[in-house]
Amino acid sequence: MDTLTQFFLPVSIWFQNTPGWLITFFKGITFLGNTEFYLIIMPALFWSIDATLGIRTGIMLLISGGINSILKFVFQWPRPFWVSSQVSNLVEESSFGFPSGHSQNAASIWGLLGVSTPKKWFRWFALLIIFLIGLSRVILGVHFTHDVLFGWLVGAALLGIFLKVEKAVAAWFKDNSLPIQILGLLIATSLFIIPALLLVPPFNPPALPQAWIEGAGEIIDPYNYEGLLTTAGSFLGLGLGVILLYQSSGFSAQGPLRQRILRYLVGLIGVLALYLGLGSIFPDHVDLVSYALRFFRYFLIGFWISFGAPKLFAWLRLVN
Repeated sequence: MDTLTQFFLPVSIWFQNTPGWLITFFKGITFLGNTEFYLIIMPALFWSIDATLGIRTGIMLLISGGINSILKFVFQWPRPFWVSSQVSNLVEESSFGFPSGHSQNAASIWGLLGVSTPKKWFRWFALLIIFLIGLSRVILGVHFTHDVLFGWLVGAALLGIFLKVEKAVAAWFKDNSLPIQILGLLIATSLFIIPALLLVPPFNPPALPQAWIEGAGEIIDPYNYEGLLTTAGSFLGLGLGVILLYQSSGFSAQGPLRQRILRYLVGLIGVLALYLGLGSIFPDHVDLVSYALRFFRYFLIGFWISFGAPKLFAWLRLVN
C-alpha cells in the first residue's frame, strides 16, 4: 500500500491545479456513478426501454456494489486526502478508497450496456463514460490512480464473469420451484453480508490511524455498513420482485412514447417516496435497528422497481 501511495500521490497533487470550470464538469461526471443517479435513471431502462436489459443491468450494478464494499473492508486503504495535506477532497467521501467503487461500477454497468447494443457509436460512448468517471475520482481528490485502475479491472472481470454465467443462472431459476428460487436468492443475498461480518465487526470496528483522521479534517467512518446494506437490501428486493413478476404475467417495456413516459414518472414517484420519505423517518445511527431499517428501506425500493411499479402500471393500463 505505502509503495503505491507514494508512487501515485504526486499525480493526485498535480490534479489539484485543475481549473475551476473543469472541476464543475467532473463533479457532473462523477454524479453518473452516484447512488442517486442510478436510482433515478436506471429504473427507466427497465420500465420504459428494455425490461430484460434493465433487469440485467440492475443485477450487475448490485453485484458490483456489494463486491466493492467487501473489497474495501478487505484492503482498508486510505483516500489521498487522508494522507496528504496537499490534496483536498472536492466531493464528500468517508469510506475506504481501494478499489474505486465509481470506477468499478462504471466498468461493469456501462460495459454491459456497451456490449448489449450493436451500435458501435454507443460502445465508444460507454468507454468514454467509463474513462471519465474514473478520471473524475482522481481529479476530485477522493481516489488514488491505483484505486481507479484496480476498480476498472475488477469491473471488467465481473462483466466477463456475468456474461459467462448469466444464461446458466437464469435457466436454474426457470427450472426450479418458487420456494427454491427464493431460497437461492436469500443465499445469494447473505453472500454480501457474511464476508463483511467476518472481516469487520459492525458495532465494534478497529480504530483508524489517527493520522488519517487528522488528515481528512472531517468525520470519516469507513467501517460503516450503510453501503453494504443498501446493496444487499436492494438486491433482495429487486430479485424477489423479478421472481414474482415472472411467476405471473411478466412485464414488457414496449408501448407508445407517451405510455413509456407516464410509466417512468409514476414509478419514479414511488422510488422518491421510499428513498426520501423513509429516509427522513428512519433513524441513521450505527446500531442494529438503524441498520435493519436501512436494509428494509432499500429492499422496498428494489421490490417496488421490479414488482410494485409494474403491477401498478398494469392496473393503470399503462402497459400493452
